[in-house]
Amino acid sequence: MLSQCKHEPTLRLTAADSAICFERDILPIFVSSCAKSGCHDATTAHHGVRLNDWQGIIAAGVKPGKPEKSEVYEEIEEEMGGPKYGNLNADQKLLIKKWIMLGAKNDTNCPTDCDSAQFKYSTTIKPLIDKYCIGCHAYPNASGSIELSSHAGVVAATAGGKLLNSLKATTNWMPKGGNRLSDCQIKQFEKWINAGTPND
Repeated sequence: MLSQCKHEPTLRLTAADSAICFERDILPIFVSSCAKSGCHDATTAHHGVRLNDWQGIIAAGVKPGKPEKSEVYEEIEEEMGGPKYGNLNADQKLLIKKWIMLGAKNDTNCPTDCDSAQFKYSTTIKPLIDKYCIGCHAYPNASGSIELSSHAGVVAATAGGKLLNSLKATTNWMPKGGNRLSDCQIKQFEKWINAGTPND
């Protein structure tokens, strides 16, 4: 009987994990991948579930300290990895798991280590797109036919200033339903575009 029992390996949190911040690190993932139009945004609230803020996420079934008993995390593990849903990658799922393990706190006004002098595609631009945009703009179900899951797609979206203008807008900015990117992050996009959108 005991030989049939299966246990998941224990995830050990590190000192660096204690810096995980809801507003900066977790909320953008939910907004981009889950709280989009037709799913779990404030307007649609599919199945009565709203995942565009801390209260809604907690109400959807988060047990602080216990990701394995949290309905939201179970759904993320089972359903949210493919293109039909939120395209969450393994790193994003792990980050949410750690946040729940740390108590699922509603941290706000978190400091960032943004450096506008850094704007390489691989280390700055793509991670920002993965965090804030890919949930809505991934192939093959890219919202508005704006595909940002490849370098070529991102470059195409910069034509005519479309991408940068959507980030700089003071109303109806992108990411839709999320916080506006910081001035520093927008400057990183601007510098990358001005440098010729290299795939570096």
